[in-house]
Amino acid sequence: AVGHPLSPTAIRALLAEYGLEPSRALGQNFVADPNTVRRIARLAGVGPGDRVVEIGAGLGSLTLALVETGAAVTAVEVDRHLLPILRQVVADRPVTVVPGDAMELDWDAVLGPTDPERPWALVANLPYNIATPLVLNLLLGVPQIERMLVMVQKEVAERLAAGPGHKAYGIPSVKRAWWADAELVGRVPPSVFVPPPRVDSALVAIRR
Repeated sequence: AVGHPLSPTAIRALLAEYGLEPSRALGQNFVADPNTVRRIARLAGVGPGDRVVEIGAGLGSLTLALVETGAAVTAVEVDRHLLPILRQVVADRPVTVVPGDAMELDWDAVLGPTDPERPWALVANLPYNIATPLVLNLLLGVPQIERMLVMVQKEVAERLAAGPGHKAYGIPSVKRAWWADAELVGRVPPSVFVPPPRVDSALVAIRR
């Protein structure tokens, strides 16, 4: 197990230990700044007794920040090469690692029945290529998840959060508004990632 969110040095060392490089095809940009992942966990408003699902857990840096809050985390990861590292990083923590593609998962099997007393929160650094369809699919088909705090490409964040009259307003904005309220709650520079993406990122809070 690792005691705290991962630094750039720790991320590079873990990847090197397993002979891996970040996958461009899977849109892998790992958050390599403990302050940023703790800020995401704080903005998500999760804590002891909360159930959190994280999609694209990667090497587990955000996972560790979520665990620090006292929440129990279900970490979904599609890349089978990263799973051994993720399991090593979160060993002995209240984390359930679920291998699988979030676009195709049996969410009822993963999250169990809808429980109004104990709703799920989604907190995730989402791969940019699937962010919009994934958020909309979850709002449509996974009622167990009551709220989300997602980090996405800045333009995607603006589209998800936009209201009528905003220049970013479009089909995703309309679909999201049907199910949930959304607010842009922060920006994240490329410098906190390994490797740095070519775009700025932003944080969107979404609540049914």
